[in-house]
Amino acid sequence: MPDIAFDLRYLRYAVLAAEHGSFRRTAEILDVSQSTVSRRIQILERRLGIALFERHRSGARATLAGERFLKEAAVGAKQLHEAVSTIALAKHGSVGVLRAGLMASLGNGFLADLLAAYRQRFPAIEMTFQEATSQMTASALLNGRIDIAFMPGNPQLPGCRTERLWDEKIYFAVASSHRAASLDAIKWDDVKCETFLAKADAAGPEIEHYLMRHLSGTGFRPRVSVQHVGCDSLLSMVAQGFGITLATKATVGTAHPGVHYVPMASSENTVSFSAVWPDANQNPALKFLLEMSLERRVKTKAAINVAARDSRSSV
Repeated sequence: MPDIAFDLRYLRYAVLAAEHGSFRRTAEILDVSQSTVSRRIQILERRLGIALFERHRSGARATLAGERFLKEAAVGAKQLHEAVSTIALAKHGSVGVLRAGLMASLGNGFLADLLAAYRQRFPAIEMTFQEATSQMTASALLNGRIDIAFMPGNPQLPGCRTERLWDEKIYFAVASSHRAASLDAIKWDDVKCETFLAKADAAGPEIEHYLMRHLSGTGFRPRVSVQHVGCDSLLSMVAQGFGITLATKATVGTAHPGVHYVPMASSENTVSFSAVWPDANQNPALKFLLEMSLERRVKTKAAINVAARDSRSSV
């Protein structure tokens, strides 16, 4: 059996010689000596065990066996070249697949802008997303089913790295007709007797835990209604008066008919989000996303500092 990996290095010489009918012309095109072309084609012929060319003074002509071989081999060589190019692009993060776990809104804000910029820079990378609870997302990371997760807080998972990327202000989403819709900010006491709506999946359990922590007291337990619906349906329920819910700045940027967003009047009125990924993950597509994430974090912080400085200067 011929050593194809070895022979492909010389295939180009034979293909060009067959196209031009001349070893001399092939040498000129490749900018090598004619003896180099002749020697490498002879090596290829010995490996294959057949004569690829009939040689004569006026040039070289492919034999019938050589013509058939070179025609099929040229197709294979092209496919191999494309495969090697694809591997090289994947190695540099230009193509591939990136799997991300989400517990943050893609509607607006830091994450939406980051992923849009990433998509624009690397359009050949396929991106897939999975929304789940923090427990399920952590399991997916540790089992290698996703490459990175964007999660609230500062999760610490074994074998993983965590980088805090951005903060989002928390709002109450209430019906436009709700008595609290006209307030500048809502205190916990203003809504402690309300029914809070939470999604059954994704960030729902975290929201439920957050409510319990802030509203549960001696003899009092907040009413939390867990709904097996998506974000749009949940906000529609809010608009129809079934209850109120919590939302972040990214969600607020997406208007929903009949829903009014009121800031939370609390010292704990923001939630931080972090990127979490396995330290051993060598996916080049992940590497570039992380670099862009950290760059965007620095720019965002710089913009916030400038805005704060300008605000103090105007007072």
